[in-house]
Amino acid sequence: MTEKKGMFDTIREVLGGPSPEPARHTPMMEMPMIAFVVGEKIQIHGELTGEGDIQLMGAFRGTIDLAGTIVIGESAQVEADIAATNIIVGGHVKGNLIASGRVDLLPTGSVTGNVKTGSIAAAEGASLKGEIEIDRRQPRNQMDT
Repeated sequence: MTEKKGMFDTIREVLGGPSPEPARHTPMMEMPMIAFVVGEKIQIHGELTGEGDIQLMGAFRGTIDLAGTIVIGESAQVEADIAATNIIVGGHVKGNLIASGRVDLLPTGSVTGNVKTGSIAAAEGASLKGEIEIDRRQPRNQMDT
């Protein structure tokens, strides 16, 4: 009997769980403790701002500005420009991504838009249509020491 794998099983495998292939992929960031989850059957339109980690499983249209990690779940349909510390994409995003930390595209993730980040990793099967800008410059106060 074959088990259906969910998004969290896929994330755990990508983040270092057992894999049938040798570990040749780029390491992904660890999953954060999620403080807020938007369910699969919920649709939000508007502006989301604040501090903390969230997971979107449903639909979102608008803008997101978050000091924290945002996880776009496998079933999520997002039409938004997203600015966050870290962005993990397992669903579909149409919009530009800006991450001061990193962007991880999971095997089920797709992005249509430009990405600006300090680091990016894309698992096999992920899709990105747009430009990528990687800026690894350290904040000024760290460079002066």
